[in-house]
Amino acid sequence: MTIAAALRLLSALSRVLPREWLYRAAEAAAWLALPLLERRRLRIRNNLQRIHPEHTPDQLNRDAAEVIAETARYYVDLAILPDISPQQILQHHLHVEGLDYLLDAHRSGRGVVLTTAHISNPEVAVKALAALDIEAVALVEQLDDSRHLDAINASRAAAGVTFHTATKTGVAAALRTLRAGGVVCVLWDRDRQGGGACVPFFGRQARFPVGAVDLAIRAYADVLPLYVVRRPGADRLQFDVVFLPPLELLLKGNRALDTRTNTANLARRFEPIITRHAHLWRVPESPWAPCRDTPWDDPHPREPAGESTPAG
Repeated sequence: MTIAAALRLLSALSRVLPREWLYRAAEAAAWLALPLLERRRLRIRNNLQRIHPEHTPDQLNRDAAEVIAETARYYVDLAILPDISPQQILQHHLHVEGLDYLLDAHRSGRGVVLTTAHISNPEVAVKALAALDIEAVALVEQLDDSRHLDAINASRAAAGVTFHTATKTGVAAALRTLRAGGVVCVLWDRDRQGGGACVPFFGRQARFPVGAVDLAIRAYADVLPLYVVRRPGADRLQFDVVFLPPLELLLKGNRALDTRTNTANLARRFEPIITRHAHLWRVPESPWAPCRDTPWDDPHPREPAGESTPAG
C-alpha cells in the first residue's frame, strides 16, 4: 500500500474509530513490519549508537524499534489533525513553553525562521501558529514519489499555513515572507536534496541542510529553534512544544562561511535535545556518512559576549 492510499484509509477510519485504536494499530503494524524494514532499522540503530555509545545492544534495538513506531504514529497524526481545529489542538493537545520567544521575535518585524528537527511530529507546532493567527510559510523537502508528497501536503495544508517545496520558487516565497516580517518554518536536520554543510555533530562531521540559516542571513531575520516531543501515555495526541531563545548569528561578511558556522551552532544547540529524545528522532539515514571524519576548523573563533554581530 502506498503512503497516499494509507493516509486516505486512516483518514476514513478516523471518522468511525477511536483515535486510540488507530495509534495502537499503527504501533502493532510497525512492530510486525520490523523484519521488512531491517535495512532502515539498522541505519537508525547506527545513528542511535553514535548518539548513545554507552547504550547496550538491547537498548539500541528497543530505541530503533521505537523510532519506527513513532514514524507510524506520525502518519496517524497526518490523517487525524486536519479534522481538528487549530484552537482545539492548542488548547487540548499542546503543552507550550517559551511562547514569548516567538511572540517577541514576531513583534520585532524582522521576520522569523522557525526551525526544528524531525523529533516526534514537528508539524503540530504549525497548529499553534494557526491558532495564534500568525501567518507562516513552511518549506518542505522534495520527495521522489509525487503522490506521497501530494498526500502529505494535503494533510498539512489544513493547518492554515502555506506549504512550499524547497525549490527556487519556494525559497523565493519564503524570502518574501521574511522580508515582510513574517514567519517561515524549516526543518534543519535531514539533507535529502544534498548540498548541505558538514559540521560537528556528536563528535564527528555530519551533513545538514543550511536553508534555515541561509534564509535568515539573506533576509536579516531571526532564527528561532523549537522542538516538539510526544508525551508518553494513553493519549498519543499530546505534545510538548518548546520554543527556545533565538540563535545568536555570527556574521563576518562571508556568506558561505557564515552559513556553515551558524549551522554548526544550530546543530550544537540541538545536541542535548536529540540526546534526550533520540528514540523519537525520525531520521532513517546517516547524516555522518556523506562527510569525511576531519577536524572542524572554525572560521569564526569565539569572541567575548556582546561582540558578535546579530542578524538585522
